[in-house]
Amino acid sequence: MLLQPQAPDSSRAGDVARRRARYAVLAFLLGLPASLWLFARLPAIWALIMPMEGARFMLATTALGAALAVAPVVTALAALIGVWFGVESVYLPRSRPSPLTDRIIVALGLLTWFAPTTALVVAAGRAIVEGRIHFSRPPRDYYLATDPIAFWQGVGFWLIVAAAIAYPAWRYWRGKFARPR
Repeated sequence: MLLQPQAPDSSRAGDVARRRARYAVLAFLLGLPASLWLFARLPAIWALIMPMEGARFMLATTALGAALAVAPVVTALAALIGVWFGVESVYLPRSRPSPLTDRIIVALGLLTWFAPTTALVVAAGRAIVEGRIHFSRPPRDYYLATDPIAFWQGVGFWLIVAAAIAYPAWRYWRGKFARPR
C-alpha cells in the first residue's frame, strides 16, 4: 500500500501537487473539529476515566494523553502541508489554468509564511508605542522610562527574531516571484 496518492501517468506536476494539497486540506478540515471537540469535552472524558483503576486507568490516560498531543500537531501539519503543496502547484505546470484560485493560494501562502514575522514586528511596534515590553517567560516587564537599555534590548530581540524568521520565507518566495510561470 502506497502512502502517497498515485496519479495517472498523464498528470502534470502541478496537478499532482494540487491533489496533494486537497488531501492535506481535507485532513486539516477533519482534524480541526476533532481536536476542538477533544479539548472541549476533556472534563467529561476525564470524568469517565477517573473512576477506572489499574491497567484500564493507565491505558485510558495514555490514550487520552496521546490523542491530546497528536491531534493538534497532525492538524497543524496538515494545514502547513496543504499550503506548501498548494503554493507549489501554482508554480508547476498544470493541465488547466485557474488564475483566481492561484491568487487565493498565493495570498494564503504569503500570509502563512510571513504571519510570524508580522506578529513579532507588531509586538515590537506595540512595545515602542506603549513604552513597555513584556516577556512572559520568565515574567519580565521593561519600561522605557525606568530601564531604557533593557527596553531597547527587548525591542531589538523581537526585531532580530522577526528578521531570522523572515529570511527563509523571503528566500522561498523570492524564488517563486523571480521565475516566470
